[in-house]
Amino acid sequence: MLKRVIVIALAYLGVVVGAGFSSGQEVLQYFVAHGSTGIIAVAITAGFMAIIGVAALQLGSYSGAKDHSTVFNQIAHPVIARALDVFIVFTLFSIGFVMIAGAGSNLNQQFGLPVWVGSALMVVLVIVTGLLDVDKVTKIIGGLTPFMILMILSGAIYTFLNPDGTVDEMQLYSNTLEPALSSLSLSTVNYIALAFATGASMMIVMGGDMFNPKEAGVGGLVGGLMFGTLLVIATMALFLKLPSVADSPMPTLALVDSMHPTLGLLAAIVIYGMIYNTAVGMYYALSKRAAGVRKSYFKPALFGTVLIGFALSFVGFESLVGNLFPIIGYVGIALTALIIIGWFSSREKISEEASRRERIRQLFRRRWQKEVPYTPEHHEELTEEIKSSTLNNREVVGSLRDEVVAEIEADPDADLDPVLTAHYGYSDGEFENDEFDFRHPTSLGNGDPQPFEPGTDLFDEADEEAGSADFEGDNEAGSADFEGDNEADETAVEGENSEPSEKSQQV
Repeated sequence: MLKRVIVIALAYLGVVVGAGFSSGQEVLQYFVAHGSTGIIAVAITAGFMAIIGVAALQLGSYSGAKDHSTVFNQIAHPVIARALDVFIVFTLFSIGFVMIAGAGSNLNQQFGLPVWVGSALMVVLVIVTGLLDVDKVTKIIGGLTPFMILMILSGAIYTFLNPDGTVDEMQLYSNTLEPALSSLSLSTVNYIALAFATGASMMIVMGGDMFNPKEAGVGGLVGGLMFGTLLVIATMALFLKLPSVADSPMPTLALVDSMHPTLGLLAAIVIYGMIYNTAVGMYYALSKRAAGVRKSYFKPALFGTVLIGFALSFVGFESLVGNLFPIIGYVGIALTALIIIGWFSSREKISEEASRRERIRQLFRRRWQKEVPYTPEHHEELTEEIKSSTLNNREVVGSLRDEVVAEIEADPDADLDPVLTAHYGYSDGEFENDEFDFRHPTSLGNGDPQPFEPGTDLFDEADEEAGSADFEGDNEAGSADFEGDNEADETAVEGENSEPSEKSQQV
């Protein structure tokens, strides 16, 4: 669980932290320009981002969302859902070409390259990465995030030790800056909505790729807290270095470059990577939404939207941040409120579904773990739990098959059953006419589900001779008294493994 939570938290952070944040331009215009009181507003923002992270990722996981419209349709009136869908599409596209513009500004400021060179390179990277599946995209986004964290922390430590002046002097300097919005309270609300609108679609998609809503929620909470903490640190650092960074298109880059030119070079690469993170998240989610259920439309949508974004990026990075972002933030307020209300009203259902999916996981582990009884009663329970889940049968099986088997293989006290039945054996016809056999891939020699003829007998003699479970209850392995209080049975139900010496006595 911990590994999955860390991956999703870093991916959350990577999606939300784009060119505006990592460059310092958003922070400068929304908070630092308001002086020392802007730091208080940032702390409030941090708390809200944690709540929003939990809400979006849990709703995505609960609904098994493939794109943001799945969640919108569940929690809002169709007209409102459609309006927000259009807004998200607009936001994804807009933030996308702002990221392309930021990529050009980044390399221009640090290396003196023409703006179009950095932007064109970003276009190529986004298209290549966008052709990967969502799991690989999530890992790539999360993998680059630690470098950004290190950069901001290093710059902050240097700044706290070497400020450009006292707090009072920086306060006077901040009065000369023009904030994105004149009201600090409005800036705070607008920024929260902007940050969420930026990452909402990809966050929902990432949540939909997680089987357990509880794990998704924890990942969102951790990611939100990490984002909020970095936001506070970045705001304080830029505030104390205002005279050195205020006139730069990339304030954070200017700050790190003032430490040492080599560090500035590394910072430029890290910021470019974070811009890449957000650009990938925006265009991937946008293309998935544009393609809908028609997978063949994904590549044309990806190529088309990225190339149009490249053309629009020449408006200029600073101008786009100062004018386009507040507009997105205003409309994003409605989206943020809807997600929080929808999540709050669905908390009980989400909690029940999280418990149900954890029980399904335990039953699948029991089914596949060697020397752990799997009875007709367990099988009936598994069937009912899958029927009650918000996910359909294929999604449940597809989500858990490799995950649970890998979990058993990684456990030194557990072994896979050498004979894995060719079918789960649902007697109620739930899987009888399915197109695929979801047998564990190691029993087939490859990782792909294998087709079979609908209606055929899925339990052959070889399976029976090898000792596969007989779900009619007359198999020797199932002859134990399953109504008794077998200690090993109780242990397996809880998902815990006994010591090898104890496990050998279970059957």
